[in-house]
Amino acid sequence: MAPSTPSTDFGWRLAGRTVGVMPDRSVTLLVEGAGDSTAVLAPALGDASVLSACLQCGICAASCNLAEPGSRFPRKEMGLVQLGEWDKLAASPSIWGCYNCTDCSASCPAQASPGRVMAAIRQVALERYTWPAPLVRALTRPRWFPAVFGFPAALVLGVIALFGSLHPQQSPVLYASMFPHLALNSFFTAFSGFAAAAGLVAVHQAWLAYQGEPIWRARPHLLLGAAMDAMREIATHRRFKECEEYPLARWAHLGMLWGFAVLFGLAGLVALLLLLGLPYPLPILHPIKLVGNAAGLALLFGAAWFAGQRWRTRKTDPSNPFDWLLLGTLLTTGITGFLAEILRYADLASLAYPTYFVHLVAVFVLLCGLPFGKLAHVLHRSTALTARAYNARLEREAGATTDLPRRAAS
Repeated sequence: MAPSTPSTDFGWRLAGRTVGVMPDRSVTLLVEGAGDSTAVLAPALGDASVLSACLQCGICAASCNLAEPGSRFPRKEMGLVQLGEWDKLAASPSIWGCYNCTDCSASCPAQASPGRVMAAIRQVALERYTWPAPLVRALTRPRWFPAVFGFPAALVLGVIALFGSLHPQQSPVLYASMFPHLALNSFFTAFSGFAAAAGLVAVHQAWLAYQGEPIWRARPHLLLGAAMDAMREIATHRRFKECEEYPLARWAHLGMLWGFAVLFGLAGLVALLLLLGLPYPLPILHPIKLVGNAAGLALLFGAAWFAGQRWRTRKTDPSNPFDWLLLGTLLTTGITGFLAEILRYADLASLAYPTYFVHLVAVFVLLCGLPFGKLAHVLHRSTALTARAYNARLEREAGATTDLPRRAAS
């Protein structure tokens, strides 16, 4: 007898007939078990039917070059999502080993988009372990995006009115006449300190979930070695080169990573040198300026490449607003940074100061929103890779200890 429940054709055939799939049942399981996580999946997935499309065939696990041997990733995670096992998913460090290279989505015969589902799972985990949670929701829900930029804009404008000038020097253009260096550095240091504290809380919560104990109980020499292993992998993206769908993604991601890291470091260095009396602004051929411009170009290259790639696949594998917010902020930061520099040299005050203001707002969202938005994967991926390396070192040390009596007997 033919099933009474309507089925969906995902391209599977059995003896020449369409295999009946019951999306209503899978989606019901998802909604009943997910709680607030469905609010994350709605913008992240767009259509929950991608979950019911998954038939657990295992092709995604076979095509993933980043999966650990025997992990069944991401097939196992797809099954847990369908069952609403959010606690297990959020506490799994394996979700942060995924670089979203879409190899699995490209090979999926049912078009279940496992790569997109993994990104949604990471968003759920981010909300679970980051404090304060409302700030995470503001950076993951499109309805709050106007406030994400509006609040910093009002804040920066207020600080300028109090400590700087709303009518800065017109010629030559001098950004310090609008926002004095001491006020600027104090402002960003204070809010970056809050973001750093929130990031440490998130790292602690994630480690506790992965290891079952606080990070301060870890064995120091093993933890340090594991952290170095994780940093080497992240700094080189060694495993990222194994992704086959978009080979250039590794270099684009490296551009964003190192561009952001170098610019962040240079900002701190310049702030310190200003306190020591460094003449500013710097000449165009100053080493700090040259390195900063090169880092800015690397950042723009990476962000532009990923934005283009996501735009090209918007119909077959659409990205969520969570991704676009980060890419848009990175592009805005890079473009306005270069424009502010060019307009200062051109001495066009009417354009230079508004551009600089937009640049400051974008930088605020990027830095102070780091532990709460998509950029938080820097923290969580580092923690997950460190936990994996730490456990491997524990196993090696335990194995070496076990072998000692055997060696003595021989």
